[in-house]
Amino acid sequence: MNKYGEMLEDGTLKFVRVLPGPIDRIWAWITDGEKRAEWLAGGGDITHAGQTVRFDFQHDRLTPHDETYPDKYKEMAAGVSYDVEVRVCEAPYRLVLFWPSEKWRASDIEFRLSEEGKDVKLQLFQRGDVKAEELIGSSAGWHVHLGIMAAKLSGEAPAPFWSAHEAFCREYAERFKDELAKLD
Repeated sequence: MNKYGEMLEDGTLKFVRVLPGPIDRIWAWITDGEKRAEWLAGGGDITHAGQTVRFDFQHDRLTPHDETYPDKYKEMAAGVSYDVEVRVCEAPYRLVLFWPSEKWRASDIEFRLSEEGKDVKLQLFQRGDVKAEELIGSSAGWHVHLGIMAAKLSGEAPAPFWSAHEAFCREYAERFKDELAKLD
């Protein structure tokens, strides 16, 4: 398993993580607003397809580290929220969200969970018409958010969000340079 996200031939971004189970625990960390706030974005609970759920991002609450927001993301310092549409909700195995955005292009985000002994394999897919700059930021963002979840599920302290995000932006820009040249 590659610790990095990969870009599939159709432009889909894919991440795979193996997390400590059971599967219902991981499902709750994705669908329960309070648990999701620990690693991604708080807001309402996800219970069924067809609902709209508010995702409230508070990046400064994800880790115990006090960091300055990078200039590029300063507008997020007070928090940012999105209404996310639940397209598929097949507990505890599959969740597909439509993530609209005024600043970025809209994306479908799919979570797939499967049991691997006592562990859970999480696959995350991001699909959509994405510009190169967005893809780098999304890749780094998912990498760091999933790392925070994995650390917290394992009882470890997560890395600082923004410094890790900036480092992974540089890494993904290099890793995806050939694919990025084809975008935009």
